[in-house]
Amino acid sequence: MKGLQYLHLNNVCHRDLKPENILLDENYNLKIADFGFSAHLDGKDGSGFLKSSLGTEGYMAPEINEKKPYLGSGVDLFSAGVILFIMYTGHPPFHKAVESDPYYKLLITDRNSTFWEAHLRNKEKNFFSNDFINLLNSILAYDPQNRIDLAELVNHPWLKNGKCSSHSDIKTAFSQRQKAVV
Repeated sequence: MKGLQYLHLNNVCHRDLKPENILLDENYNLKIADFGFSAHLDGKDGSGFLKSSLGTEGYMAPEINEKKPYLGSGVDLFSAGVILFIMYTGHPPFHKAVESDPYYKLLITDRNSTFWEAHLRNKEKNFFSNDFINLLNSILAYDPQNRIDLAELVNHPWLKNGKCSSHSDIKTAFSQRQKAVV
């Protein structure tokens, strides 16, 4: 999220966030890569809306799939939400954010509880906390007007309540994993 904050504060949206474009340096600091689809947040005409349909299918916000003008910051956050879901569960939340996708249709049609129940298969009952569900519902909302923004996201209870590891913890864990591989 800090990486997205930095990009957006510098008037840049990535538009192709996905795990393959998130790297770690030698100190396990996260680096965002591949800016081939990036653009200025204010758009070519200064309206703040972008119009190019691009990105990687499973991470694209519905407004891109529907070829509607969109806000770059909102589509970056949507992609970050998909990445967070994958990191947390080990699998994507849906194939594509379109109404024909059976999982995403549950979110579009306000059947969020059914969406979460479907993703609980083969997981323990309390795998998803209420804060996590609330956060992801807010990030993956169909209507960009109902989607959480970056300021709200960094202050969300799921992030504030210590659910994220410290950099020190991450560095220790990855160093141990690296030693086991080498």
